[in-house]
Amino acid sequence: MRVIGGMIVAFVAAVAGVLHRRRRRATLLVAADPEGALLSSAAALRRLGARITRYDTESGTLEARVPPAATIVRVRTVANDGLTTRVHLEGDAPAVIRRFPDAL
Repeated sequence: MRVIGGMIVAFVAAVAGVLHRRRRRATLLVAADPEGALLSSAAALRRLGARITRYDTESGTLEARVPPAATIVRVRTVANDGLTTRVHLEGDAPAVIRRFPDAL
């Protein structure tokens, strides 16, 4: 019984490690105000095939789903200074996050 329990723990740890490695993050500096950067981010994600599921200009965030597995990408914008905005991306779609700067 202990052997099976140990195997289950090892399997769960391996799956958690793979899932953790798939999550990607990126931060970009954009020459726009936060609202404009958020709107541009939504357009870029749509060009990459994502469907915007939540868009909140007040909090400067959006969420998108990327087919075929409906993985999630989250975007958060924060004013950097008067002329630039930091765009933070996080999600389980590494290919989309990697291609995002070119689409923006």
